Amino acid sequence: MTERTSPPPPDGFVRIRMRVAYDGSDYSGFMKNPEAPTIEGALEAALTESLRHPVKLTCAGRTDRGVHAKGQVITLDADGSHFDAHALGRALNRKLGPEMAIDRIEEAPPSFDARLSCTGRTYRYEILNRPVGDPLIRTVTWHVVEMLDLASMNEASAEIIGLHDFSAFSKRNKSRPTETFLRRVRTAEWSRHGDIVRFEINANAFTHQMVRSLVGMFVAVGLGRREVANVGEVLRSLDRAAAPSPAPPTGLVLWEAHYDPQK
Repeated sequence: MTERTSPPPPDGFVRIRMRVAYDGSDYSGFMKNPEAPTIEGALEAALTESLRHPVKLTCAGRTDRGVHAKGQVITLDADGSHFDAHALGRALNRKLGPEMAIDRIEEAPPSFDARLSCTGRTYRYEILNRPVGDPLIRTVTWHVVEMLDLASMNEASAEIIGLHDFSAFSKRNKSRPTETFLRRVRTAEWSRHGDIVRFEINANAFTHQMVRSLVGMFVAVGLGRREVANVGEVLRSLDRAAAPSPAPPTGLVLWEAHYDPQK
């Protein structure tokens, strides 16, 4: 299979790779939107001001409204004549903090692309599973009062491992009628850490609202409202209406974007 790459930077420019963390609570997702604050919009404005020229960003994963990131990766092209990674990092963190933080900026190979070069993504979803909520973590967890049965949730998660059509767990984009929903899930596991129940999933890529839709399904299983076998039935149905409502965005974090270590 031919490796997908992006065009090299223009003459005099260098390809820059950044790792970004953010609290998405007050942002309308990653993608730039002139009518609402977005991660891309804030980053683009800060980078344009700091680099003194317009920039075009590419990201590893377009997070939705209210979704967070720990290891979002972004690429852009910068004028190489005065690029200083350390100075740029300080300037961006000063402009964008505390909701956003850039912990790595480096020059990348000219063909590297945050999206096209990505070999997989890992997402985490966390649930506060106890009768009483916690205001201090309400923006980064979903509060579920009833006790969840993790054994049945892990049994259900095994149903999605491998290559599947996730149409039943995906929000369709009307502007992309030929979009495919085939994705390969490598790992999907639930674990308990005191009152926190954590779901971690790794796949080659994800469809729109796929993780939140899966979490909604698995929680329904964990609460006894759906049977484990129903997960496979819904998956094979390819019917979005057959799945429960997606989990709230608050508990979801783009945890890591994976790349070939040689790149």
